[in-house]
Amino acid sequence: MSYDMAFWQEPQEIDAAGAYQKYDAMTDGKSGVSAESTRVRDFYAAVLKNYPDLTVENSDTSPWTSAVYCNGECVIVTISWSRKNELVDTLISLAQRHGLLAYDPQKEEVHR
Repeated sequence: MSYDMAFWQEPQEIDAAGAYQKYDAMTDGKSGVSAESTRVRDFYAAVLKNYPDLTVENSDTSPWTSAVYCNGECVIVTISWSRKNELVDTLISLAQRHGLLAYDPQKEEVHR
């Protein structure tokens, strides 16, 4: 089981329903849902610096259940359920420092 989160630059206010629509499109692989941003790429690099991407070699210790996804518009993570308490708040804080929105689809919450 995993705990999913998404991060992107959102220039205007957005509620949970609007964020879900964007998240749904992003997880369907659509592009152009959000503008590409260096903030997204910088956030992605910071995430991987703190929590290296999932590999065969680190599959027993990685917090991820699949590779961290980044297309320049968004970063989507699938956190191992057992590690969610450790990572969720940290990732939200990191996103805020990079000026990104964090969307938690499990709780239907938007964090700025």
